[in-house]
Amino acid sequence: MRVLLLGEFSGIHQSLAIGLRAKGVEVVVASDGDGWKNYKRDIDLYRDFKKSSFLFLLRLLRVLPKLTGFDIVQLNSYKFLYVTPLFNLIVFRYLKLFNKNIFLGAHGMDTYYINCALAGKLKYSVFQVPSIQKDPHIQGLRNIVADKNEIRSNKKVATSVKGIVASSTGYYLSYMDDFSAKTTFIPLSVDTQKYGFKNTICDTTNKVRFFVGKMKGRVVRKGTDIIHEVLQELKERYPNDVELTVVDSVPFDEYQELLNSSHVLCDQMYAYSIGLNGLIAQAKGLIVAGGADEAMYSALGEKVNKPIIDLNVSKEQMFKTFERLIKNKSSLKELALKNREFVVKHHDSRVVAERYLKFWSEKCNARY
Repeated sequence: MRVLLLGEFSGIHQSLAIGLRAKGVEVVVASDGDGWKNYKRDIDLYRDFKKSSFLFLLRLLRVLPKLTGFDIVQLNSYKFLYVTPLFNLIVFRYLKLFNKNIFLGAHGMDTYYINCALAGKLKYSVFQVPSIQKDPHIQGLRNIVADKNEIRSNKKVATSVKGIVASSTGYYLSYMDDFSAKTTFIPLSVDTQKYGFKNTICDTTNKVRFFVGKMKGRVVRKGTDIIHEVLQELKERYPNDVELTVVDSVPFDEYQELLNSSHVLCDQMYAYSIGLNGLIAQAKGLIVAGGADEAMYSALGEKVNKPIIDLNVSKEQMFKTFERLIKNKSSLKELALKNREFVVKHHDSRVVAERYLKFWSEKCNARY
């Protein structure tokens, strides 16, 4: 089997490729590296906006023949290239002509997710937080669903693909009204063999080291501004018990090096579950705080081990949660081990790859 993973979203395809290759699948990852995160890929589709768009078009035309002849093409989004929706749609039609089966990933704020959130059908979303509705990024998201080209492109791709893979409960719910027959939930994957246990926390630890990573253009959307504010207050009140590291939009490899010496990663709010950075931190045995809704555990089939600290709470509750951590240092090593156990069971690249292979096999002969 030959598989093309086209586009990137927080390393989801880079990680999936590891699991698929471990299963003996021939995989090609083609992407722009998700911008400044610069994830590894086999075919580079990075677009330098300082240079002429014509030069990017010429490079893309040379690359297109390399994106043909695959048994499976898995897109990270209907906008898998950093170009206009209509241009993405043109390339999608080309891919349909020269590849056997195409699947769509539902991993971010596309038109189906935004409309679902604006309609109040989701328990968590940035559109339910009154204080940030005037933020330019939130306004930009609203503009996506006011653009007929965005809606048309997303609908055309979703209608034409063999199946849709959602990586979180929110994304899954967004596609269920229109595409329930071909939509499934498969969690994000992480190479737990690569990321071994790193947490140094123990009974004699004096300071609990908290880590927050801010992402360019996503600080408000992820709620990391609020998390940072609460942790800063915690540090000021407990200077002898708290150490805080905050990084802003650093490349992936540098981010991971900075993360290794921490004890607790604070990931994101307004979400049913944590993102890939949170999963990697769990693999390293860090205690992770972020989205941890019961619907997420239910989708995974987990009834016993629920180690993620839920941050979808008020600032006062969040502060008390962090406060309990630093006042109960003796229990933190066990919580770190439970985080590692959780991610190995549900999110290991090989486990997730098996779920993708099963879904692709089931849907390749389906008719819609």
